[in-house]
Amino acid sequence: MSWYEDDKLWEKFYSCMFDEESFLLAQQQIPEVLSLINHDISSVLDLGCGPGRHCIALAKMGYNVTGIDTSKYLLSKAKEKSLDLSLDLSLDLILDDMLSYTKPNSFDLIINMFNSFGYFDTPEENQQVLNNAYNNLKQTGSLIIDTVGKETLARIIEPVHLTEYDNGDIRIERPLLVNNMQVFSNQWVLISGNRAFTRSYQHYVYTPIELTTMCEKAGFNKVHCYGSLSAQEYGLESDRLVVVAEKTNL
Repeated sequence: MSWYEDDKLWEKFYSCMFDEESFLLAQQQIPEVLSLINHDISSVLDLGCGPGRHCIALAKMGYNVTGIDTSKYLLSKAKEKSLDLSLDLSLDLILDDMLSYTKPNSFDLIINMFNSFGYFDTPEENQQVLNNAYNNLKQTGSLIIDTVGKETLARIIEPVHLTEYDNGDIRIERPLLVNNMQVFSNQWVLISGNRAFTRSYQHYVYTPIELTTMCEKAGFNKVHCYGSLSAQEYGLESDRLVVVAEKTNL
């Protein structure tokens, strides 16, 4: 079982990663996401949708949204929220992964948010995610990847750091860049009361030129890289790496 398929990880760390503020942030981010697109949108695919932060925000705006994720636990959270908001008719939540899910020529926009790219074990598999995205888009469509660039990680990475939460829980992180700086590896330790829960994860990380090359290899005609969802220029001080890849077959 791969680390991202471990529902115990998501269950234990859910409150750390997906508090209500994170849902509000996602709702604020969606207009920025849409401003990066220069064509009409009606159907959206959210790759690695998690508990539905971004796909719920899109469904609330009237788009037809499909969200896929490998975590039953996170999808159950997304389903609860969609039912509470009566969005179940415009939001389709599917248990699947980015390599297996294919629905050619079906979506105007595909999004991959919150560092959800690079999860697979080999560069070839991560390339296949982009190939699938290209094929799943309509004749005119766009892919947006929101992640952290390799340069940013190299600048901010610390050997060990901790975060303390309002409920008294403490999360300790031990991050590293390994395999010739291709892979971000991290160990999380959650201390809650007198119990400690430990999990490790790792995923590939990329520079703008690496992701641009991969998108072009998948077939995308135009690729733009930004340092934020508001289309700021990417640089060494950027917190995010946002890739907008356009497919146009005229």
